[in-house]
Amino acid sequence: MSVIGFDMYNPPHTMGSSHGKARIIRKSYSEGSHFVPLLNRSYELFFELQNQTNLEIIQIIGGLMIAKKGANSLEGIKHSSEVHNCEIEILTSNDIKSRWEIFNPEEEMEGVLDLMGGAVFPENVINTNLNFSKEYGAELHFNTKISKWISDDNYVTLKTETGDTYYGDKLIICSGAWLPNLLKDINLPLFIERQILFWFDPINNAEKFLPQNSPNHSWEYEDGKMIYIQPNFGDGIKAAIHHDGYEVDPDKLDRNKINLNEEKKLRTIMKSYIPDLDVDSVRSAVCMYTNTPDREFIIDFHPEYKNVLILSPCSGHGFKFSPVIGEIAFNLINNGKSKFSINSFTIERLL
Repeated sequence: MSVIGFDMYNPPHTMGSSHGKARIIRKSYSEGSHFVPLLNRSYELFFELQNQTNLEIIQIIGGLMIAKKGANSLEGIKHSSEVHNCEIEILTSNDIKSRWEIFNPEEEMEGVLDLMGGAVFPENVINTNLNFSKEYGAELHFNTKISKWISDDNYVTLKTETGDTYYGDKLIICSGAWLPNLLKDINLPLFIERQILFWFDPINNAEKFLPQNSPNHSWEYEDGKMIYIQPNFGDGIKAAIHHDGYEVDPDKLDRNKINLNEEKKLRTIMKSYIPDLDVDSVRSAVCMYTNTPDREFIIDFHPEYKNVLILSPCSGHGFKFSPVIGEIAFNLINNGKSKFSINSFTIERLL
């Protein structure tokens, strides 16, 4: 089997949703216990890749979710833990303050520590997988935009913007925020959301923000609204408001324009919970979330063409699943089935 891959930019790049130096990985999953079997396999594959290459692919530091007692986010983590025997610790507000003096939760807050939480390093992951794919014979075309595809269930024809044509038996479309452009025939209800990331360098207690001293931590500052923060892996402390952006066209997104009020809003939220992060950011970046209405993924064949597989592990929590999604795609495109339950990720639910 020969494989040809296309990217409209030169990966790893900062134009989509797969950058950011360090990305959160967590196992006891607040978004639903059905994600945990996929995460178990992702962890295995990340560690396997790390052992093969001796590059930093994944690091376990713990992941702390803090919210008002009884919050859905906390109960979701606890439920996933019960169903799949994930390792967690339940912490009171005082427990959190005692263990990490840089954190200042409200008295009525509670924390759940996912002991297998940590970080994956996307640029290393992407580079390594691209290098392996070339070693195994894949033909990769970068800076190449697909303008059109045609399928008749037996063959697929791809046309590029530069006029080149490629032929194959099967097609996998995994174009992130550009998915609607390649699937106009089925009009998926996707919301492309602008997301801003900031990095901070605290004046005080900088050593306590290092990964050996701090877990990833997320704070639900209002019901269903949260910020997430990663410790300093060498580029500063990464922080963002989760799902607080507006709809954008990925081809018109200004990746350099950030409003001062956007940083001010994040700092205002962080100030009470992590006082040492009330400082100016040292840098920022803009990326995108590709959101489905239910925040689930899309892993399914095209409704009309059973040789066209559509992938969108999306909605702002997908990168940690990238290795297992690749394995699922391989099995679906070759055998038409996967050992994992993907019933929650059908296209039919969105139409």
